[in-house]
Amino acid sequence: MWKITPLDLGTLSVTLASQICRHGVAHDVGKVVKAPCIAWLLKNESTEELILVDAGPAPDPVWGSKYHNPIERTDKQQLEYRLRQQGVEPEDIKTVILTHLHWDHAYGVCKLPNAKVYVQVKEMRYSVAPMRTDYKHYEINIKTQIPFFLNFYNQIELLDGDVEFREGLEIITLPGHSPGSQGVVVSTAKGKFMMAGDLINTVENWETRIPSGIYGNMQESLDSLDKMERYHAVVLPSHDFQAFDMVCNVK
Repeated sequence: MWKITPLDLGTLSVTLASQICRHGVAHDVGKVVKAPCIAWLLKNESTEELILVDAGPAPDPVWGSKYHNPIERTDKQQLEYRLRQQGVEPEDIKTVILTHLHWDHAYGVCKLPNAKVYVQVKEMRYSVAPMRTDYKHYEINIKTQIPFFLNFYNQIELLDGDVEFREGLEIITLPGHSPGSQGVVVSTAKGKFMMAGDLINTVENWETRIPSGIYGNMQESLDSLDKMERYHAVVLPSHDFQAFDMVCNVK
């Protein structure tokens, strides 16, 4: 069995339209809302193995706000601080599973020198040559530096499809938000939980079965939602403050 601990790594300002796909139906799609950046620290209660699911945004909120979305982040919301609150040093993290390689989920790996980083091969291929509309997610558009994920390129281990990663922990492909998005299904004493990346930004995405408003392929997003149904898991949103209450004291 695994224990799940959410790590609060800052707060983005995003439009409601990016959180849930409305196609202009709702009058408030342009409304700006607050959205947390969350990483998930998993601990195996038998072996004490640690696995981090996602690693959060760029450490500098000024940088993040300039090139991406406005972000508020204190020193206490840095990945290193949040790990140490759990009695974990960054060097102790040996395994990271990234739901996808967007800046707000993957940048923190730069702070984890000993980690192997598991990414779907489709995501890796797309990240180096994305559509123009996705340049900023992977920082392909910043001429003064290489894309951030190349800083940990030698740590990346590629996956190709679904895999039983550990006992009680499965990685599944969930394309749609990005071509190589993946989710993590974890068994706990209170049942199964799923971290589905930005396919599910909010609780509303899952309750309505309407994916997030940022997507590469809508049909893939809908197919991934159908796939998730088969796991009968509690789905944890990636950018919703309700997620912290959903996993409070979950073991």
